[in-house]
Amino acid sequence: MKIYSIILFIALSILGANAASAQTAEDIRRTEQSIRKRGKYALLVMKAQHLKAAILTGSELKNKNAEIEFQIVACGELVKQISTDKTLKDIAQEAVNKNGLKILVCGLSIQQFEVDKTLLPEETPVTDNGLIYLFGLQEQGYKTVIL
Repeated sequence: MKIYSIILFIALSILGANAASAQTAEDIRRTEQSIRKRGKYALLVMKAQHLKAAILTGSELKNKNAEIEFQIVACGELVKQISTDKTLKDIAQEAVNKNGLKILVCGLSIQQFEVDKTLLPEETPVTDNGLIYLFGLQEQGYKTVIL
């Protein structure tokens, strides 16, 4: 009986602690609004769905404040997809031309997947190595995420 009481006490304590630490809608809103007006953000993406999400996120941030710097580095098989999929090309071009995002393509991925550089949008310059580029952005104070 004593053991059951102790277990019950521990379980209720844990459950109570979790309930007390749940974020409220106000906490979430405050966190989302903590983005700096002159913030520097970058994402390294390797899938089409992540590229699309990165573009939506970057566009939303730039619409709120044009001074925000937002870069996307495309790596892996995504680079080949951009070169062959007209929809992805169009999305990337629009993100750069209309929304002011910077999208770069990884040169290692171009080599690995034997991508014809001439098929990539002009708006997406090539960096020799996307990971080294991302490290460089971190050194320049960018907040970075790899997807």
